[in-house]
Amino acid sequence: MAVILASTFPLQAAAAAPPPRDREVQELIEQAEKAAKRLEIARARELWARIYALKPMTMALCQLGVFDLRLDRLEEAAAELSKCVEQMPAPTNDIERRRYEVRRADLAAVRQRVAELHVSSPPGTTRLVVDDREVSTGGPVFVAPGQHEVTAAGKQGEVARALVRVRAGESRRVALAFEVPKAAAASTQARARKPWIIGTGAAASAALLGAGVGLHLAGDAAEAETAAKVSRLSDGSMLPSSAQFRKTYDDANAANTRASLFHGFGSAALVAGATLGAATIVYVVWPRKAEIRPRGAGAEVKLVW
Repeated sequence: MAVILASTFPLQAAAAAPPPRDREVQELIEQAEKAAKRLEIARARELWARIYALKPMTMALCQLGVFDLRLDRLEEAAAELSKCVEQMPAPTNDIERRRYEVRRADLAAVRQRVAELHVSSPPGTTRLVVDDREVSTGGPVFVAPGQHEVTAAGKQGEVARALVRVRAGESRRVALAFEVPKAAAASTQARARKPWIIGTGAAASAALLGAGVGLHLAGDAAEAETAAKVSRLSDGSMLPSSAQFRKTYDDANAANTRASLFHGFGSAALVAGATLGAATIVYVVWPRKAEIRPRGAGAEVKLVW
């Protein structure tokens, strides 16, 4: 019976021994408390950070907030103390109530020295950055008073940016929307304006060309009429002194004048129509942007439609 008891006690002691990680956490807590008593604030903060990495418990988070506040790491302290107060259970006795009130007072104090951003990022955001610091999209972002750049990046390379200037103790909401890429915006603008410009140009060009052809045909008819009148004047059928000869002569002059006018206006209409048609075609095929860059003895031309 004594043998059985002797073999049982070591087993119970081994079962009751804390896991290695808990022993390490306990040793670090003791070291952190000693460092705090020696007023080695930075060392105590470093030890509590190691404790929180090993075992993310509320006590360690609260201690990080307290030491960051004493080290003037205000943005970090505000974030840590906010989570600390949120995660602390409801106090059940005077000691817990006092600790809870102290943490809330620390949070209120640090919030008066920083600003708070609530960022509404656009759908599809994969990365949110405030200045050079990547932040989560779910909660508030604590920043120092002053101007800050908020940037959101999307899956397809979309970018949304905003510049925000805040004062100490201020809470500001920032709504972001992805920017339309310049190339896409130019293409959209081009598509929006091309139909009516092309249609108007083509219709006007066709009208001018048609008018030019019609005026040339009218001019040819007037020339034929002039030739017929001149032929009658020279065939000897009328006396030069007769009224009929004079009328035929006047009609010939009038027809010749009309022929010149019709041919002149017709040529002008044909030139204008052809020019407008060419301009419309150039508008369709010409690049929206051209960049010329020197390259050694030559040059590189970049065209963007």
